[in-house]
Amino acid sequence: MELPFELPKHHKCYTLYTWKKRGLIATYDEIQSIYYMYIYTTHCELCNKEFEKSNDRQMEHKHETGEFRNIVCRSCNLRKADVKIQCNNTSGYNGIYKHNSKKCTQGFYWCFRVTINGELKTIKTSVDKEKLIEFADKWKLDNKYNT
Repeated sequence: MELPFELPKHHKCYTLYTWKKRGLIATYDEIQSIYYMYIYTTHCELCNKEFEKSNDRQMEHKHETGEFRNIVCRSCNLRKADVKIQCNNTSGYNGIYKHNSKKCTQGFYWCFRVTINGELKTIKTSVDKEKLIEFADKWKLDNKYNT
């Protein structure tokens, strides 16, 4: 089967490396199989959007277990509730990050960030983590984020 787009020379090697770095847990054979599924899938498995180029598609997996789920478009992947908590997230709450700052008395503040249309945006900052979590819960509900 011929691909409808051109792949860069080291696409497979880089893609597999990136998946493992982002938490995919699978055997060598499973990863090979997922890669070929990724390359030859023509539509998002959730919204059925057609992929026009290689980087339109995403390998979606459970972030808690590393288990592969499906091949989806970028927007469907970003809407998943278990989007990986970044390494600077010590709050234990998805979307709330600790930001070190010498301008604050306590030396840091908390930042509520979300991805909207593929771009990471800061919604609100606060020195009070609990109040920011309450705000984030309400904001996500009001804006139907991760539903």
